Amino acid sequence: MDRQQETIEKVRAAIKDRAAWFALLYRSFKEALPERDVERLARKAIYEFGRLKARKDPVEFSPRAWVRKHVEKGSSLIFDSDVEARDDGAIQKMKYCALVEAWKEMGCTREEIALFCDIAMEGDRGRADAHGVRMELEETIGKGDPYCLLKIFGK
Repeated sequence: MDRQQETIEKVRAAIKDRAAWFALLYRSFKEALPERDVERLARKAIYEFGRLKARKDPVEFSPRAWVRKHVEKGSSLIFDSDVEARDDGAIQKMKYCALVEAWKEMGCTREEIALFCDIAMEGDRGRADAHGVRMELEETIGKGDPYCLLKIFGK
């Protein structure tokens, strides 16, 4: 295995650990709180994480900058992404998700995986909102689609 692939596998393993933590926390919190409250609070927390992440982005942030950063920091390799910058926005097509893989390995149901995936995307929603850009998520691996299709548009 070459050095780049070794790094990809290590990062994916770290992401899988975080996915397992999230699923176990969610399930545990459901024992103490109504599930609608657990979901609402989890979404709120992950959304705020996205807003926090946005603070590290350049001031002049755009859909093009979003996908450029995805590539430059190596995330496109981790998520096996194709990215495309257009005049009206940008597209990220992610063909691998370590989060979903971890949830499958844990034996999560299809419904849990779809829910956990959508909650995880609150981070991207929060980041997009912090920058005043629009984001659409048309397909997701978590719902059983072959890839996640994320579209980002300017203001």
